Amino acid sequence: MVAISTHLQLAFAWVTAVNQLNVTQLRALSSDDFISTIKPASLGLGPAKKEDFLVRFAGAPIANYNISLPAAADIIETKDVVSFYTTANGHTTHGFPWKNEYTFTITYSGNLIKSVTEFVDPTVVTEAFGNEAIVAQANLSC
Repeated sequence: MVAISTHLQLAFAWVTAVNQLNVTQLRALSSDDFISTIKPASLGLGPAKKEDFLVRFAGAPIANYNISLPAAADIIETKDVVSFYTTANGHTTHGFPWKNEYTFTITYSGNLIKSVTEFVDPTVVTEAFGNEAIVAQANLSC
């Protein structure tokens, strides 16, 4: 059996906390100087400090992400960086599909996560969140 590094265990714990929409666990896994970055830049989401990220995450119109843990062949790990490719198959709050692809790059400060950079499919994000915005606007008009 191959031993899994502490950093890779933290990365998997991060994915699990995201899937569970567990803000408390995400807070506990991240360092005080944590930074979240979502790319590509065309999405207009600049880097977010820890508390800003947690607020943004908690307010996202996602019912479930269902991000898969990556296959071993999709993981690159160095001393303080883990990068991996994976997919998600979830739904937004109003049931629109969230079938996204991700490349996560995670850096560490000791046994905490210092940064998470997510490369996502911008078409999925803009379509799903755009549909959510239309429903929200329609609900306000009723």
